[in-house]
This record gives sequence, structure tokens and C-alpha cells, in this order.
Amino acid sequence: MRPTPDLPEWNRLSDELQIHLSRQALRQAALIVADQADLFAVQFLAGTLQDRGAADALMLFAALLRETSNECLTQAGHA
Repeated sequence: MRPTPDLPEWNRLSDELQIHLSRQALRQAALIVADQADLFAVQFLAGTLQDRGAADALMLFAALLRETSNECLTQAGHA
């Protein structure tokens, strides 16, 4: 189990920096999930995993994640 972050240290950061770091973490997480979806799609296409139409869906999902992580996350903090 990972140690819990020291929240008082996080709370000392400015709101702007907290938002920036959170957006970066969310963007990175979305890209990791998109890469994993691409990897599964390749495995389906290569026949490593049984394909029931999932490869196209996974590639669409990956593209959607990448697009929305670029568009939506840049708007965070701008209510």
C-alpha cells in the first residue's frame, strides 16, 4: 500500500497550483488509459485476445480520451 500524501503540504500550495497539478495528473491518467486501450486493440487485432468487435471500440475510446483530455481539462478552474 502506498503511503498517504502529506495533506498539510498539499494544502500549503496555492489553489492555482493545486488545480494545475490536478489537471496534469488527470491528463496523464487519461493518456495512460488511452494507451492501454490501444494495447488491447492491437492484441485483439493480432489474435492474442478473442475479438468480438472490441478493437474498433477500444481505438475509438482511446481517441476520445485523448481528445477530451486535451479539450476538457484545459478548461478546469474556469467556471
